[in-house]
Amino acid sequence: MPEAYLFDIGNVIIAFDFRKAADRIAPQCLVTPEEALRVVTGLSPELERGVLTEDEFVSECVTAIGFDGPKEQFREAVADIFELNEPMVEFIEHLKSKKVPLFLLSNTNGIHVPFFEAKYPVFGHFDDRVYSHQVKAMKPDPEIYQITISQLGIDPTKTIYIDDLGPNCDAGRQAGFLSIRYDLDDHSGFMDRIAQMAPDHSI
Repeated sequence: MPEAYLFDIGNVIIAFDFRKAADRIAPQCLVTPEEALRVVTGLSPELERGVLTEDEFVSECVTAIGFDGPKEQFREAVADIFELNEPMVEFIEHLKSKKVPLFLLSNTNGIHVPFFEAKYPVFGHFDDRVYSHQVKAMKPDPEIYQITISQLGIDPTKTIYIDDLGPNCDAGRQAGFLSIRYDLDDHSGFMDRIAQMAPDHSI
């Protein structure tokens, strides 16, 4: 019986769409929304790996797209790109009520983390977390899974790991985790897997 859960964040607990940011900043850019989107998403991995600081990321993006508004306005637009996945929140709250240990492992950054942790109370349910920009490693790099096991003190063979991306699930499985790939459009299918793997935790 699994004893703990390790959750990805994006497109698992909260859906995200960078196009929301591109559409908001487009009126103050010298480029099209499509080009703004390309620039922001192109630089995001360096932000998530901790190669760029938040200020460096904002400055590089603003310069590349010719954004003429305040940098804080750009930063806020990039932060607010999420939508809560209510069915998953219900499941997390169910696990919390059963006192099941809950953890996070996410490729994310210092712009998004303060925003979603403040906006969505569900993140207060987690016992600990590993964020890529803080440990300077990203999924599916095997290193981040070993960091997670060590930092969180969890046994991967007794931990269900939930991620929306196949390569991340595969890497988690290689590290010993009980990986489940999550599809935002098939939450019921996910719950069926939970019923098979951890019947005591199903709703």
